[in-house]
Amino acid sequence: MTDPDGSLSFYFFDIDDNLLFLPTNLYLWNAERKIEQAISSGEFAAIQNDLGRKGKWQPWAVRDETFRDFRDVPGVPADRQAFSRDLHAAIAGDRPWQGPSWPLLVHAAEKQRPIAMVSARGHEPKTVEAGLHTIVARGLLKSVPPILGIYTVTNPGVRARLGATDPAMTVPSIKKIAIKDAVAKALSRYGAAPPHRFGMSDDDPSNVVLAISAMRDCKVQYPQKRFFVINTNHEEYVKLEIFPMAHPVTTMKSGERLLGDLSSQGAGSPPPATSTFGGSASIYVSNMDRAIAFYTGTLGLRLRTRIGSEWAELDAGNGLVLGLHPAHPPDTVAPGVAGAINVELLVTKPLKDVVAALEVLGAKFKGSIEEYENVHLAWLFDPDGNAVVLAQQINAG
Repeated sequence: MTDPDGSLSFYFFDIDDNLLFLPTNLYLWNAERKIEQAISSGEFAAIQNDLGRKGKWQPWAVRDETFRDFRDVPGVPADRQAFSRDLHAAIAGDRPWQGPSWPLLVHAAEKQRPIAMVSARGHEPKTVEAGLHTIVARGLLKSVPPILGIYTVTNPGVRARLGATDPAMTVPSIKKIAIKDAVAKALSRYGAAPPHRFGMSDDDPSNVVLAISAMRDCKVQYPQKRFFVINTNHEEYVKLEIFPMAHPVTTMKSGERLLGDLSSQGAGSPPPATSTFGGSASIYVSNMDRAIAFYTGTLGLRLRTRIGSEWAELDAGNGLVLGLHPAHPPDTVAPGVAGAINVELLVTKPLKDVVAALEVLGAKFKGSIEEYENVHLAWLFDPDGNAVVLAQQINAG
């Protein structure tokens, strides 16, 4: 179940319009005419700010009964509650019922990754869990993933377990507590040491903000873990990772790097601890035009950059970059011999400054910096005598 380092990915889901599209109604009340009107959750989201204001929705209001289908009826079995009824109706209907985060639940079920649900609904957790088993029984999900918790935060019992006993506490505040509780429960159950990953998905912009706040607090408390917020709000679908303000992603002042650039870093890769970051595998060639024709025309690689006849970069896919240099024996090795293919690391500061800083740290270099019109090179040796090339591009056009 776990990765080789003992870590797991934990998936936290909001339910409505994120994991599932359910036909659950809300009921607005017109006190003047003593009538109510059923509307969908999507319609409610669109008009809620107009309630009580001049216009069509002026006489309509929200009351306690407005959300009756979002909670359980006492004494009624889970498979007969409104949540179960709406789930069955959604599955049997002709409209899409699988929300934008559904593929994440499918992945969690296949890989048995632990999940939590954090919803403004007020059902008993067992009612929502019964709905998951219904989906599995219909053959629409492989299995129910391990459940860390189902946090239906307007349920009195759930609120009490979270310590949210103040009736003035808002739903977003309780959701934030629930996210942090799920993280703590995951670390208690699956171990606090591995570098686990946690992601919360939600479609409501205000809930995305609270999820970011909750995950930020978790990152401060558990700095070695990774925390994500997935915004599934239509065209704003995006996955955000939470970093502390001192992290190199958010500031260049802390742990300033000598090599590389974050734009060359693979998604989700941790920043380097020191100054070895970014670059290519470089190859000395005898004819630049012929070499580029081979690597692009024969091997089908994409030409990323070319600087005259002095340098070219080819995208080999999956993050691998090949760099082509012209060979100038005896000043350089000849093509096709040992040393003609090297690991080359790019620098983002003047190469002489990088070399000076690394020499202070004990690094050993071969000779002096080689200066060409468009690139400067320095040869660095690792403890076994393997050569690594540091390169400063002078012109990157």
